Amino acid sequence: MSATPTPPGGTAVPDDTDPLEHVRGAAADLAAPVVDAAHDAFEAVAETAHQVAEVTAQAAEVAETHAAVSTGARLGFFLDGLLHAAMGWAGLQIVWLGHSRSTADESGALTSIATSLGGRAVLWVGVVGFAVVTVWNLARALTGRHCHTRLKRLEHAADGIAYATVAWAAAAFAIGAGQTSRDSTVGITRTLLALPGGVLLVVGTGIAVAGVGAFSIWSGLSRDFLVDLARRPGRLLVLVGIVGFVARGVAFGIVGLLFVIAAWTHDVSASTGIDGALRFLQDAPAGRYALAVVSLGLVAFGVYLMTRARHLLR
Repeated sequence: MSATPTPPGGTAVPDDTDPLEHVRGAAADLAAPVVDAAHDAFEAVAETAHQVAEVTAQAAEVAETHAAVSTGARLGFFLDGLLHAAMGWAGLQIVWLGHSRSTADESGALTSIATSLGGRAVLWVGVVGFAVVTVWNLARALTGRHCHTRLKRLEHAADGIAYATVAWAAAAFAIGAGQTSRDSTVGITRTLLALPGGVLLVVGTGIAVAGVGAFSIWSGLSRDFLVDLARRPGRLLVLVGIVGFVARGVAFGIVGLLFVIAAWTHDVSASTGIDGALRFLQDAPAGRYALAVVSLGLVAFGVYLMTRARHLLR
């Protein structure tokens, strides 16, 4: 231990300073500029994120309320109504004839349009309409306008993603590169099962799809869908909406169940889209009647979507 200089008339005082304190002090002096720089960078990033969020919210509000977006959204909802009506019609053909001329899902409806006279042009119109509905839903999810609960905002976000996939599918059929929903679903299931924890991923997907179905049933039974209309329709259309949402929910619930079955059996062919769900109903006890009810329900849901196109809440 070193000693300090002896003061006049005094004795030497030992230096009790801990060497570790010197190290800590030096480290603190070296770290201070780094901490300050990190703090400044964090504040800059936070400020930038805040500005981006504000600009995004303003853009979303403009997009949601713009007349062109509202018009495009009406077009998209109307065309989606036609697609669901076509899906239900294909299901009814299975009931009456044991088969249908197209698959009872959106891909079947898109195929029918693509092969008709002027169908490619109609599909491109559909691409625009579905893309605008995507923007409209995502904007409403961001702004929360006319959303009485957080769940409603989540519903708009999910609908935005769903319409984006429909727009993509319509574009694929328009250029002749579309594939059936069955092939697409089987491909997704095969990809997920090949990943680590693939079984859990497929089960999770099935649960998520079934959850969408459960929410659809709740929307129908609680009449929550009426908040999306500018004015309350007549009693008949309210009944049509209830039947449509419940039938759509049942179909989605079965699609989710088929995902779980595919994960359990490792049979990717078990996972199919709406068409597979309807055929699953056909093979169930009293399936002919259940299939007829759900198919009529899909037609009813299509009618609701056309009603929503007319009475879109802006």
